[in-house]
Amino acid sequence: MLEKKCILLLYGEGRYDSSIKAVNEYISSSKDAYVVAISDKELYPFYWYKMAFYAYRFFSRGCAWINNLHLSINTIWNRLNVSKSKKECKELVEPTGGLKGILYNWTEQYRRIRNILLRYNPEVVICSTPKLLRDTVKACDKAKLKDIDICAIITDYCLDARFVNYKTSKYFVQNSDVKERLISLGIDESKVDVVGTPLIKDSKEQFDKAQVLEELGINNDKMNIVIAGGRYGQSAVRNVFTSLAELENDINIIVLSGGNNGLVKYCELITKNRGIEDKVYLIEEIDKFSKLYSIADIMIISPTAAISYEAMYHNCNIILCNGGDALENRNSHYLATNQLALLGRNNDELIASISKFMSDGEFADNMRYAQNEFVIPDCDKVLGDIVINMAEKNRQAKIENAEQIKSAGLNEIKKLENIEELDNLETEEKEQNND
Repeated sequence: MLEKKCILLLYGEGRYDSSIKAVNEYISSSKDAYVVAISDKELYPFYWYKMAFYAYRFFSRGCAWINNLHLSINTIWNRLNVSKSKKECKELVEPTGGLKGILYNWTEQYRRIRNILLRYNPEVVICSTPKLLRDTVKACDKAKLKDIDICAIITDYCLDARFVNYKTSKYFVQNSDVKERLISLGIDESKVDVVGTPLIKDSKEQFDKAQVLEELGINNDKMNIVIAGGRYGQSAVRNVFTSLAELENDINIIVLSGGNNGLVKYCELITKNRGIEDKVYLIEEIDKFSKLYSIADIMIISPTAAISYEAMYHNCNIILCNGGDALENRNSHYLATNQLALLGRNNDELIASISKFMSDGEFADNMRYAQNEFVIPDCDKVLGDIVINMAEKNRQAKIENAEQIKSAGLNEIKKLENIEELDNLETEEKEQNND
């Protein structure tokens, strides 16, 4: 057993990974625990990971209605199970037998997680994706491991039903609405903690606007509209860029391409055809993403949890472009309803939102105030301290169990020694009687 308590972090590569990295950063700096962080890219065979990656990209971008259908079926399944007792509630979407059950056991790669659990014997496991959570619960059951808390971290503003699992020890959720939704689906209230979205130190860093503009080669005082498409990339950013290119306003259009060559070529073509070379700045890479927040008068982003929360942390005027599936669009609706951002899902919404920010300073001030009220600046510390306390409790339980086993073993040895002494006495008595 390791000298320090062990906390295992399992996360999706490129999906919900920034929050896990923030938790890892805080717990590692506290030096109260030994942290092991492993991505699904390392857990699953290469062919399986690549297949899952391309399937995810296809269903979230090109064929979102199938992904939406999957979400809806999971939600219905949970509602049906709420009426049952907790003992009767089965793990979400886990087949119990037959050909489907055999296929599930062969395709699910829970065995690698089981081996990791046996190797590190962690006190707490935190999972950032529904699949990792499901596989971890199954691996823990198969290995019959005790004194391990399996936790899920949900950073979306609305609940992804695939996260619901009645064997999960703790949920770390983004807001109280997600907590209420989990409770309505049969999760104990004591198992759900509202912690916000943990942010790494780099994403919180503040920069001087003038220095960043000079670094990017922008030497004017125009309004800066920054576009960062996130994982939806080319299609969403194309639509936004096309709409902005048609504006006659004297603005700077700053596009973070993220190395997407197709997007770069598209923007260059539109820029040349429109003759707006003096207002378009294409940034293929930037060393620290938070630099963009410092220069953005308006930030147009995808409705992903991490980037939108970072933008709110920096008090940006946020416009959300079109999401890839129902969950992302529900995130957009949540932020817009709570006046934390405006919508720009199509040309009309985008132009209206930009006009709103440009003409109504009081509205922008109110939005920044709402963002300050909503964001929890030290989410990583809040979540990290809870996890460390859970790990300490489980470690003490393991130590006590080990001592009990050791004590029981000593008692058995004493019993054997007593039996041996009695046997020796009986042998001596028999020998004396025979004499």
